[in-house]
Formats: sequence, structure tokens, C-alpha cells
Amino acid sequence: MIIVLTGNGKGKTTSSIGQIVRALGHNQKVCLIQLFKGENFYGEQKILSSLDNLDFFSYAKKHPFCCKDVTKEQISSECERALDKIKKIIADNKYDLIVLEEFNIAVRDGYINISSLLEAAKKLSEKSTVFITGRQAHEDLIAAADLVSEVKEIKHPYNEGVSAKEGIEF
Repeated sequence: MIIVLTGNGKGKTTSSIGQIVRALGHNQKVCLIQLFKGENFYGEQKILSSLDNLDFFSYAKKHPFCCKDVTKEQISSECERALDKIKKIIADNKYDLIVLEEFNIAVRDGYINISSLLEAAKKLSEKSTVFITGRQAHEDLIAAADLVSEVKEIKHPYNEGVSAKEGIEF
């Protein structure tokens, strides 16, 4: 099964973390691969990286939107490494849930080719579910997915100049 959570509202990562907790609660084996999130900054990383039955990987820890000291080539290389890891993980068939955080952004920004991601995701066994998050999911991914939800922003304090709040946004 392929699940896609997209949209401009807050809650995509939070929802995927909830899905991870649910799967772990059923003693399922989970893999989380995050893009564009530096290690040990986000609250979920501090907890999830220490849990049993969860393997956690982080690639392309910087995105040029917020970090000017990284090149497109560096990000592309890291995203390709992440895609290679996904292919290996899917081939190994040991996970019940595979969460791909911010992969929609990587596709949108041209760091991952949509057909490569779809080719990998379509090789999932029936036992596995892949959960893909990030804004602006590609229309081909939406078409291929079994379940798609959109998180819509109605109001956010960030738009009023309020800084991101620890424990809420990170």
C-alpha cells in the first residue's frame, strides 16, 4: 500500500510519526527515512532513533531554502543515496511500514525523479506500506497511491511573524 500525505498545512510529519507509533504498538518493524531535517534538532528524532523495531536514516540534512551553504549537486547526491537505500529496504522486505519524510519536496525540487520513486514503491510486498510526506505531491504519485490525504492550512501563527515553537514545529 502507498499512502501519501501532502498539502500546505502543518501536521504531515506529526501524522507520519503517529502512524509509526501505531505500527510499533502492534510490534511491527518500521523504517523512517527523513530528508531535509538536520539530526538531533527535531523532537521526533530524539525519541524515535532510540526505539526498538525502528530503523532511522537521515539524508540531505539541509535544503537550499533555509541553508545557503549547500549546493544542488550535494543535495542531489544525498537524495540519490536515500533512493538507493529505499530500493534496498524494499528488496529486503523486512519492514511493515516505511516512512519517507519530505520526499514530495525532493521530487518537487528535482532532487529525485518521480519515476524512480514510483518504480521503487511499486515493488513493495503486500505486507509493506510506504507512507510518503511533503508538500505538493506529484500528480503521478497521487495517481499511483492507494490512499492520499491533504493537510490544508487555514491559519498559522508563522504568517503573523511568530517564530516556530519547540515541541510544536520541531
